[in-house]
Amino acid sequence: MSDIEVVCAGVITMDTIALVNLYPDEDERVVAQEVIRAGGGPAAVASVALSRLGVRSAIVGTIGDDADGAQVMEIFANEGVDTRGISIGVSATAGSVIVASKARNTRAISTRQPTKQETLNSAAQELLRKAQWVHADHVGMQQISGLVRGNGPLISFDAGYNVERFDASQVDLFAPTDHQMALRHPGLKLALAIEQDSKNAGNTVVATQGSKGSLGYSLQTGSVSATGFEVDVVSTLGAGDVFHGALIAQLFQGYGLQDGLRRANAAAALSCRGLDAQSMIPTTPELDSFLQAYK
Repeated sequence: MSDIEVVCAGVITMDTIALVNLYPDEDERVVAQEVIRAGGGPAAVASVALSRLGVRSAIVGTIGDDADGAQVMEIFANEGVDTRGISIGVSATAGSVIVASKARNTRAISTRQPTKQETLNSAAQELLRKAQWVHADHVGMQQISGLVRGNGPLISFDAGYNVERFDASQVDLFAPTDHQMALRHPGLKLALAIEQDSKNAGNTVVATQGSKGSLGYSLQTGSVSATGFEVDVVSTLGAGDVFHGALIAQLFQGYGLQDGLRRANAAAALSCRGLDAQSMIPTTPELDSFLQAYK
């Protein structure tokens, strides 16, 4: 059996992030309080969250043969994320320029689209085949199209984009935002929409609601919810990606859905203390300490 427990598949980016008080107007220059370079991408951030929380994770995707790609590989190495499944493509590593407004608690993103995804290398195929969980973002779902639910690892989908007609029965954990659920089920309340999808697909459905928390449904638990946590927010960039990685980590480690949502909410909130998506993701002891103090 592979030593890797969860494989994340999808977007890998190298981002430049600036923190300002208010966005500049047209042709206006503002002074940034901080400018950093950091790794990003839904699948990539989830893989780091899993590793920080004690789950042996790997990332499958494509980067470019450039300085950004080299920096991405260094970040994964420092975080203990297995990179055997990364392929080197001919185009530049994907990335974004992100301006985060502290006053508005929002961000504006200009992105260089993900590189053309290379065919999975043999190491990636083996990692996917032997994993206990596979977590994919919107790009990763195309990469793992050969996996069939119920015939291999459990499959989780970070359903952040264009999933109005997605067949949720393809995955064991369907995890859209509340906005995406509203598009899937116009006029239907969120709790009922989640329940409907879960019953139709025979799986677990979880919707994120930003700072309000998360809501879930499974045939075993029925409807469960968990509120968000208050922290000193620097940026919400990547909080949803952290939530997904953290939720899988909690489920993998034996927590029920209710406790898993609560712990994933807390991990996502704690990540918002940093300007980037990854630097403030907690470890398990840090998460436990925060939850103990929050009571």
